[in-house]
Amino acid sequence: MLDCDNAFWRFSLAVYAQPGVGAECLALQGALDIDVNVLLFCAWLGAERKLVLGDEALAAIDAGVLGWHESVVRPLRAVRQTMKPMPEMADEAVKALRKEVAAVELRAEQIEQARLFEMADTVAHGATVEVGDAVEANVAAFLRRHAKGAESPSPPRLLIAAAAAYRPDPQRL
Repeated sequence: MLDCDNAFWRFSLAVYAQPGVGAECLALQGALDIDVNVLLFCAWLGAERKLVLGDEALAAIDAGVLGWHESVVRPLRAVRQTMKPMPEMADEAVKALRKEVAAVELRAEQIEQARLFEMADTVAHGATVEVGDAVEANVAAFLRRHAKGAESPSPPRLLIAAAAAYRPDPQRL
């Protein structure tokens, strides 16, 4: 059974809510067509475990959730985004439906994150360094991997800073 309320999920909620982080993540999603959940997972492994991910680990992480992300998360996002500009959005029932789709999309992302969390011990091998360096290295490696030959965009400084500064609530450990 998946643990949907795990340390990685709580990290993601806290870090993504920091000023500017969500916008940075969405800009990268648009520019590179990345999975923000995997980006956050790479940052979390750096913040939580001080682990620097290699190419093999990044490939395993991507492969581990690709099917779910492509078959479930993206289609839900597409439905939600398609509805937004429609003239029918003036109707309260349609607004309510879009809100429900957004909630289901978030739940699908939470399940994806639970699957990533399950993978943490299998990919968590390699060099460890200081938290800030690990977060930055992992985010940069993830972005290079997804730049597809193009130059990687500038690093998401707000995400890196928020991830490196994150401290879990000791009550929820």
